[in-house]
Amino acid sequence: MQATASSAAQIVNPIIESTFETFDLMMGVKCRKTGLALKTEGTEFYPVSAIIGLTGCIAGMLCLNFSKAAALEAVKRMVDVELDEISSLVCDTVGEFANVIAGSAKDRVADLDLQLGIPTIIRGEALQIDFPSECRPVCVDFDSDIGPFKIVFGFVDR
Repeated sequence: MQATASSAAQIVNPIIESTFETFDLMMGVKCRKTGLALKTEGTEFYPVSAIIGLTGCIAGMLCLNFSKAAALEAVKRMVDVELDEISSLVCDTVGEFANVIAGSAKDRVADLDLQLGIPTIIRGEALQIDFPSECRPVCVDFDSDIGPFKIVFGFVDR
C-alpha cells in the first residue's frame, strides 16, 4: 500500500484495542483508558519502558511504559514469581508485552505492510524518551487492576 496523509493515523485505534486485548488475554486484567494527549516535554514516564520500532509505509515507535507496581504485578501474574525490584525478568516481561501489543496492532492494519523491530528496554527514574522531531507522539494513559501504565507512540508517513 502506498502511504497517504492518514496512514500514521490508521494505527492509533489498533494500538489501543491491542492493549486492551493483550492485558485481558495474557493476564485476565481489564484496562481503562484514563487519558489521551500529545506527548510534551513535560510528559512523565514510569521507571520501566519497552520501545519497539515499526517500519513500512509509516515509520515510528511504540513505547510501553509501566509503573513499578504494574511491572512487578505483571511478572507475578505471568510467571508466578513475586519480586520487590525491577529485574531482568521484569524487563523481559515488559518487552514481551510491547512485542505482543505491537504485533497485534500490526496485524490489525495488515494493508500497511509493517515490520516490527526487537524491543529495547529502558529502566530508571526520571526517564525522558524523545521521538524524531517530525513526529507528533501520542500518549495514552491507562489504569488497570495491576496498576497504571502508558503507551506512547509516534509515526510518520514515509
